[in-house]
Amino acid sequence: MIKKFFFKNLPISYKKMYSYSKLLSNIPIDYFFYLNFTNKINFILKKIAFTIINCINSTKIFIKNFLINKGIYYKKINYRAKGKIDFVIKRYTNIILKVYGKKN
Repeated sequence: MIKKFFFKNLPISYKKMYSYSKLLSNIPIDYFFYLNFTNKINFILKKIAFTIINCINSTKIFIKNFLINKGIYYKKINYRAKGKIDFVIKRYTNIILKVYGKKN
């Protein structure tokens, strides 16, 4: 059984996730729980793994493709002293996973 999962607008930069995407394709889903990346990336990947396991109702799942696309970004305004403004750019990513596994 092959399923396709699409996670839209995750609050992490495209450049940070792109370097890890090559490591995360063609592996079993249990590998997601033993990662040692930064805390924010680990948290997002574990949430993704839990949702996939709950949807398929099995732990015998293998990730075939881990694709990353650029999501939306917006400028957040920080007001400073003396009438100055700083802009902070918030970036998001979209993740597409092709998964195949066996039901129990």
